[in-house]
Amino acid sequence: MEATSANRPLLVLDLDETLWHGILDPAAPEEGRLLLRPHLKSFLDTVAEHYDLAVWTAASEDWMRVGLKLVALETQFDLEHRAFFLWHRDRCTWRRNEAGEYELRKPARKFRARWIRARYPAHRILVVDDLASNYDCGYGHLVRVSAWNGDKEDSELQALATYLASIAHEPDLRRIEKRSWRSPSL
Repeated sequence: MEATSANRPLLVLDLDETLWHGILDPAAPEEGRLLLRPHLKSFLDTVAEHYDLAVWTAASEDWMRVGLKLVALETQFDLEHRAFFLWHRDRCTWRRNEAGEYELRKPARKFRARWIRARYPAHRILVVDDLASNYDCGYGHLVRVSAWNGDKEDSELQALATYLASIAHEPDLRRIEKRSWRSPSL
């Protein structure tokens, strides 16, 4: 039986190097090619049984939408229209890293917006991202995945779907130690 939206957790998905890998054409930087991570369809189908989904990427809105259209075409999973929200670069903030260079970050404080909290308390929100630094202010939300750069033998999304399904019922997802989620003892 599917949980009602009132008690389903929210899973916020990163895109680049998490669900797909973009290859830019140096001759035409505005054009690119996307490779979808292996097992993406089964991952989306599995997590959608247990979570409401959202997207937050540091990419441009155009790149995000091109990729989401490809996901829908290749997987028959319309993440663009099923997502609770679609956030792109405009929702990120610039912060200095340890080297003093500016980087885009995804501050978890934005999950405190009234319209989000009305449906998803902070302890029922998880994010999947390949960069831990994106959530350095909200690490309890993060399930970090390995960055994907096109390896056709990659099975990260299969393992991740199983893990996320196993913890979806937990009352406080932030309190779960998620750094060793790949461990077979979990």
